[in-house]
Amino acid sequence: MTRMWMMILALLLALALLSGAVLAESPYEKAEKPLTLFAVNVGKGDALLLNSGAETYLIDTGLQEHWGELSRALAMLQVSRLTGVILTHTDKDHAGGLMALASSSIEVENWYTPAYYADIKKESKHPMVEAAALRGEQPTFLRAGDELPLGTGRLTVIGPRSASEVENCNSLVLIAEASGGRMLLAGDMEFPEEEELLRAGVIPACDVLKVGNHGENDATSEALVRAVQPRIAVISTNSTEEPDTPAPRVLALLAGSGAKILETQKAQSGVLVTIDQGEVTANLMGYGELPPANGSVTIAAVDNKEDCITLRNNGSAAADLSGWYILSERGSQIFVLPRGTKLAAGSELTITSYSSDGQGDLVWPDKKVWHKSKDDAAYLYDVYGREIDVLK
Repeated sequence: MTRMWMMILALLLALALLSGAVLAESPYEKAEKPLTLFAVNVGKGDALLLNSGAETYLIDTGLQEHWGELSRALAMLQVSRLTGVILTHTDKDHAGGLMALASSSIEVENWYTPAYYADIKKESKHPMVEAAALRGEQPTFLRAGDELPLGTGRLTVIGPRSASEVENCNSLVLIAEASGGRMLLAGDMEFPEEEELLRAGVIPACDVLKVGNHGENDATSEALVRAVQPRIAVISTNSTEEPDTPAPRVLALLAGSGAKILETQKAQSGVLVTIDQGEVTANLMGYGELPPANGSVTIAAVDNKEDCITLRNNGSAAADLSGWYILSERGSQIFVLPRGTKLAAGSELTITSYSSDGQGDLVWPDKKVWHKSKDDAAYLYDVYGREIDVLK
């Protein structure tokens, strides 16, 4: 079991003890590792960390502007390696953080994406293809029936079974099975894909349902809920960003089925669901205490002509900038500083791009990052997504 998931289980153990619950045995002593789903609060978007045993998958990456929330979760859980990144479909609220992830130092063993997709004419422009290419790699295109390892269980693709002109209906639908339980991860599938899977008879009863399409009214039919019979329903959304989610019909349907409903927007960090030897628990999670923010690092300058940015450490001690990131406002480009990036006291660090004449200490793998004639604010964030400095 990886360290981060041991930390989560330790937290759950502490919560149980605080509530007076008695656990018969330590969860670390059980032969089969728990199946754990952590739905990160990334606004109206999906970013799911799925773990069992040695396998940890990140399913979707949320919107690019919510990379800070995902970065904070990954840092707090000490995620440094992913068995795979799985993109359910190409919509920005699922694919937006891919480039930031690819430019980070987090090890990714495999990149997965559906074989079917709409609205992208060239495969080279596919967001997962672009992200994997940043590391000189290629993604695996998944189809119904494909399986991935998940502890002593498996992660199975059950949909889509055919291509659709509606991108949501090209969404990967996954069943995670381990530790005596099942989870149905519905991506953004809408009614047509639901009906196709129900007709095919590939949707079994599951303990947990990650509700499709953020709980919108065009998904989650009565027939689907009747087939799944979920004990826990997780909805990843933000009603301020998407006011029609979750839909009252969907909430009433799930509540009427007896499912416990948890929304990521009601949690500080996200929703944690654990299946341990068939026992299911679910909690809204916060963050532990963050280390103090390092305000000694500032943006010293942005050279629009040379397409570069310079950071300065004004403090008296070296600063560890691992996982910090810079945002170019006008182009919405993000650059994540690699692991091991340190800036000595009183020193500067210059980051150039592919458009720069010279090469700096680091290279932003993009062109024309900073607009030459229009205002383009630069923002600096630490690994926990906290704004450290801005230069307008």
